[in-house]
Amino acid sequence: MLAVVYIRVSTEEQARHGYSLSGQEDVCVRKAKELGATDIQIYKDEGISGAILERPGLQEALAVVKNSGAKYFVVYDPDRLSRKLSHQLLISETIEKAGCRLEFVNFDWEDTPEGRLFYSMRGAIAEYEKEKFLLRSKFGKTTKARKGLLTHNPRIFGYRYIPGGRMEINEEQASLYRQMVDMALKGTSPEEIAKRFNEMGIPGPGGGKWYRATVRRILKNPTYTGTLFLNRYNSEGVKTKRATGEKITPKERPKKDWIAIPVPPLISVAEWERIQEKLAANKKGRRGQKVHFYLLSKVLYCGKCGNSMFGTTVQRQKRTYRYYACTYSRGQEDRKNSNKCNTGYFRADELENLIWNKIKEWLSDPEALVRDVRSKKQKESNEREKKNLQKHINTLTKEKERIFTAYRRGLLDIDDLEKAIKEIKNKINRRKADWLR
Repeated sequence: MLAVVYIRVSTEEQARHGYSLSGQEDVCVRKAKELGATDIQIYKDEGISGAILERPGLQEALAVVKNSGAKYFVVYDPDRLSRKLSHQLLISETIEKAGCRLEFVNFDWEDTPEGRLFYSMRGAIAEYEKEKFLLRSKFGKTTKARKGLLTHNPRIFGYRYIPGGRMEINEEQASLYRQMVDMALKGTSPEEIAKRFNEMGIPGPGGGKWYRATVRRILKNPTYTGTLFLNRYNSEGVKTKRATGEKITPKERPKKDWIAIPVPPLISVAEWERIQEKLAANKKGRRGQKVHFYLLSKVLYCGKCGNSMFGTTVQRQKRTYRYYACTYSRGQEDRKNSNKCNTGYFRADELENLIWNKIKEWLSDPEALVRDVRSKKQKESNEREKKNLQKHINTLTKEKERIFTAYRRGLLDIDDLEKAIKEIKNKINRRKADWLR
């Protein structure tokens, strides 16, 4: 008898309620064994909000329930399924439609009108508590900020955060910042500053190498003039959407909503403004240096990882060639949670001519644009179908392994084994046939 165990925890809930993955797993497995389960599969979501429905662990667990005939779906508490009542009801209905029974460790659940009413009320209360907590937290942080105190550690190079909401100067890092400022005011580019620091063996803010983007970000930060602004960006929902893989950038709020927090200054406003002028001039091209233009700048994205591509030059046999490369193609080894992209470099002139010729084709024959769009959508649809097929085949393969396990334990005889294996093979062949059709 198969039981699916689902456990979830977010950092916030672990701190507030003492939930932990290991703790939930122990009691849920014990509950599954009490129900008579002989095969227990565990699926986890760590650090993901209950407000998100598309959670990897949850989706895998539901897929197993739909395709493997699981008898029980065991969860510690309704809150672990979701923090939203509508999501709880949707998940419960999905589980029950598959012929699986939903069981909670910390909640008495009965599939009766009264039980469903109480379950719905419990979900509504959980959603209400979540929203109230967020509201109180936001109000508390705003009140603290208006008193001139920081609500979190902003992790700004050159400063040290003091618990309680204050910042003090980190003299070692501040000395490097002042060197950076002196070099920038003399016309040294961010690339050259990063190169010199690396040659001197000075570790970057994260302990690794210095990069042009790191130097540029520090030099453009106005906090060093003596004021740090909180409540500048609206990040509501950003964490939730990023967890689902959606790319989103926080939007800047109107200046009247910003909250100014005083910090010890490391540079005057006049000096900072001069640096911004130097950075702008450096970006356009230094005097005496040839400026290279890239027609596809800010509109070209890597076909492998989806990140933006940038223009760069390569010297070969005393000649300079323009190229486009993925922003993740270099310097990513030292960054956390990101992999270096090996897409390679593309000749800018060839790529620009290719795209320009395609645009001319569309302008002369609008139907060609329609055909290309349809072809792209069909290709994307085929890719999705292929992934779904592979996912289903993987699920059936795991089911086959569980059947063999049951046979080895003496829970199935040879006739039942052969019948079950034959049925799984037929399912796989039917899905493959649907794909090829």
